[in-house]
Amino acid sequence: MMRSIVGLCYRFTEICVEMRHLPLFLSWFETLQLVGKNRANFELLFSFRILLCPVFPISGPSRLHPFNTIFQNMNQYKLNVQTREETGRGPMRRLRASGRIPAAVSAKGASRSISVSAVEFRDLNREIGAEAALVELTDEKGENLLVLVQNVERHAIKSSINHIDFHEVKRGESFVTSVPVHLSGEADCVGVKVDGGMLEIHTHEVEIRCRPSKLPDHVDVNVTELNAGDAVHVRNLPAIEGVEYLGNEDAVVVSCSTAKKVSEGDEAAPEAVAEGAATEAAAADA
Repeated sequence: MMRSIVGLCYRFTEICVEMRHLPLFLSWFETLQLVGKNRANFELLFSFRILLCPVFPISGPSRLHPFNTIFQNMNQYKLNVQTREETGRGPMRRLRASGRIPAAVSAKGASRSISVSAVEFRDLNREIGAEAALVELTDEKGENLLVLVQNVERHAIKSSINHIDFHEVKRGESFVTSVPVHLSGEADCVGVKVDGGMLEIHTHEVEIRCRPSKLPDHVDVNVTELNAGDAVHVRNLPAIEGVEYLGNEDAVVVSCSTAKKVSEGDEAAPEAVAEGAATEAAAADA
């Protein structure tokens, strides 16, 4: 019975976190404290004090501080948008000239036309960098949408942004996306330092399935112990809580190639050339 209650409480807390609903969370935590006054339910409260450390950033001294890490792991940024009614090349050119970028938000079987500030999106891009992140869009009515940046279309010559495609994700629901792969331990890789091999990155991102609160900013692959001739496949990627790797599990992510060995024939060839050159020089001197 206790395990069932703890399981339900865990799920409710996840919902509070995904909704970023601080008042709801505070009320929930106060309820847990009241429950915890019952000696029989002390185990439940103790479990939650571990689970909920950290959750929400709260400044100053508080029994909830330092609940501040979950949202750092779930990279979520904010961007103001405006609903866009006009379509076509003419309106799009005028929109870009005014400093805004036409965009679209796609969801299940639906699409919505919007525009974003070119300056705000540029700053957002710089802040996100080469990481996976969620963006919370807020329109002129105060309505919010949680999205992923799906595609950024740029001008072929100017490199300015022509259009942005966002994909809506639902809080609490699993979705599929791609996250970048970052290597660590490259300088200490055994296959490079000892065997003289070379690291080769076969893919810079991997496809995953997870809920918004579990989205990692990247997947870290440590290649310190990678020997020459070995490879890291999708099945070898580090386990991340709430994240499922998709695609071919035998696909190679990174490998360490072996150093090329020079054959005896290749070694003898330069020596023969050198000897021939020496003979010709001696004959010329004679």
